[in-house]
Amino acid sequence: MKKSLRAEYPLIYLNCAALPESVAESELFGHVKGAFTGAISHRSGKFEMADNGTLFLDEIGELSLALQAKLLRVLQYGDIQRVGDDRSLRVNVRVLAATNRDLREEVLEGRFRADLFHRLSVFPLLVPPLKERGEDIILLAGYFCEQYRQRFGLSSVVLSSSLQRYLLNYSWPGNVRELEHAIHRAVVLARASIDTGDIILQPQYFIFDNNEYEFTETSKKVIPLTKNLREATDDLSA
Repeated sequence: MKKSLRAEYPLIYLNCAALPESVAESELFGHVKGAFTGAISHRSGKFEMADNGTLFLDEIGELSLALQAKLLRVLQYGDIQRVGDDRSLRVNVRVLAATNRDLREEVLEGRFRADLFHRLSVFPLLVPPLKERGEDIILLAGYFCEQYRQRFGLSSVVLSSSLQRYLLNYSWPGNVRELEHAIHRAVVLARASIDTGDIILQPQYFIFDNNEYEFTETSKKVIPLTKNLREATDDLSA
C-alpha cells in the first residue's frame, strides 16, 4: 500500500470536547509570551505542531462558533495567528475531524457553521455504532484485555466463550468507550476474586450503567451501576 506523503510527519490529536473555552484558541493556534495572564513563554499550538502532517480534531462539534470561524480561516487560507501575535504563520496541515453529533442537524439548529461543515465534508465516513460491528466488538475487547493485562502486570487476560456471546448481545449505547470501561471494571473485579495472574473474564464480572440488557444465559446477572459495591457483591454471590 502506498504511504501518504505526510506519513513521516506528526499526527497530532486534540479532543475538542475537553477544551475549556478560555484556552481552546491557544491550544489550537498557540500563543506568544505575555499574550494573557500566565503566558510566561511562547507555546506552539496543535496546528503548528502538526505542520506538514495531520491534525485529528475529535468531537469537533463541541467547538464554539467563534472558534469554528477561526478554524475555517485556517482551512481556507492555510495560515494561523498565535494568540497575542499580529503576524500570521503559514502551515500545511491535513485535518481529520470526528464527531458523535449529526452535524447537518447542528447546522440547521445554528450550532455549527454551514461553510465549515462543507469545508470538512470532503471525504465523509460514517462509522456504524459498535452494536452493528460484531467482529470489532471481540477484537476491541481483546485489545483492551491486553492493555489492562500490561497495566496490572498480569500473566494473561482472555475472554471466555460465554462472555463473547454476552458482549455480542449487548447494545453498547456508549460505543467503544463503554466497552473499554466495561473491560476495565471486569479486570478489576476479577483480580479481587482470583489469586493467580491468569484471568479468564466471565459475564459475572461485568457491570453496566443501564437496565436495557437481557442476557440469554439466565444463570448470569447484570448489575446496574447504580447499585453500590456491597449490593453488587451480594448479587454476584447469590
